[in-house]
Order: sequence, then structure tokens, then C-alpha cells
Amino acid sequence: MRGRGAGRAGRAGVPALVLALALAPGTQTMAAYQPPAGTVEYTIHHSKYDVIGTHGVSFSRGADELTVNVVIQIKVKLLFITAHSLESERREVWRGGRLVAYRARTDENSKLFNVSARMEGDSLVISGSNGTTRTQQPVFPTHPWNPEIVNQRLLMDTKTGELLEVSTKAAGEDTVEVAGVPVRTRRYVMSGGLDRELWFDESGNWIQMKFKNDGATLTFTRSTPLR
Repeated sequence: MRGRGAGRAGRAGVPALVLALALAPGTQTMAAYQPPAGTVEYTIHHSKYDVIGTHGVSFSRGADELTVNVVIQIKVKLLFITAHSLESERREVWRGGRLVAYRARTDENSKLFNVSARMEGDSLVISGSNGTTRTQQPVFPTHPWNPEIVNQRLLMDTKTGELLEVSTKAAGEDTVEVAGVPVRTRRYVMSGGLDRELWFDESGNWIQMKFKNDGATLTFTRSTPLR
């Protein structure tokens, strides 16, 4: 499940894009945002079928690493029959402000997707359903836990490993309810290789995400209270 337009950049245009970004001056890596320790939960809402699943994100720190673990469970039932299911486990490892390792396994309607990424020298080598890609450009997964994602031009699809060229613009302020409490947020609109809307609070915490999928709208909203 990705937003409409995912993959639009295409494999043919990615090598040139990667080279151009690798040579660009002033490239940013992960910002100083410090995620909370422990697990943050999100509820997944479907515009037709209401609540269809959960999305959990766990953060842990070592001496010089940040590890982000993600567990997603989605199930849509129609007349006691499962019409759609998705289970995914993902692990990101960040060191020195850069993604240095990634592993994901996704089972969507019994179709398996596996992605891995690792640093080799000064390059990140990504292996997924579209083959293997090597880039020296710091890469952000499409998972939006880090607010610095809104400043990135090159993202890695969390399910397939595909590199996507995106553009993100600020779209004003909104109030989003989290565990019954209104939270002031900033809204961003992402387009290009991935179409979605993102909301972050004033501290940089990811609060909400929306995107279209097969004509419906999926909304991920934080359910864990803010501290």
C-alpha cells in the first residue's frame, strides 16, 4: 500500500538522479530530532471500512546508533471473508545521522516482499523487488517518523526498496486529535514519486499521514498520547 503515484520516477531515471544528488553541495542528513524512547502506536483508518489496522514504531538507542522497528498489521474483512491483508516488520538502523542498514519483510495478500540495505564503503546498497541499487546519497525510507523527511528529494520505498524522487511543500497549520487531545500541527504535501499528506507537531513528532489507495483514503493517526 503506497500512495498514488508511487514508483512514477521509474527505474530508468533513478541512476542519473542518484548521481546528481550525490554531487549536490549542502546535502542534508538526519536532523537533530530526538524520537521518544519506547513504542508509539498509530491507528489505520480506511475511508470506507473504518479502522483496518495498526502501525507501531519502536525506538531504541545504543552507543552510537538509533534503531527503529516498525510493525504493521492490516486486515479488511467483507462478510467474514478477508478481502485484503498486510503484515510487515521493518528495521532501520541510523548511525551518525545516516541510514546504514535496513531490513523489511512484507506479506501482502500472501505475496512476499523483502528489502535489505547496507553500507558498503561510502555507498548504501539496496536490494529489493526491483533489483539492486547503489547510492552515495543519504537516503530516507518513506516511513515518516523523522520530520526531516519533508526536506528530502530522494526516498526509498519501504516495501520494495525502489528509489523515489519527491517534492514536499508546507501547507499550513491544522489541529489533529491525538488520544482525545487537540494537537497543533504543521501539514505538508508530498508529490512526485509518492503522493501523500503529512502532519507533524511543533516538536517534530509524526502525528498523521494520509494517502489514496485504490480510490480510497488511508489515514494513519497517532493514538499514543503525547508526553
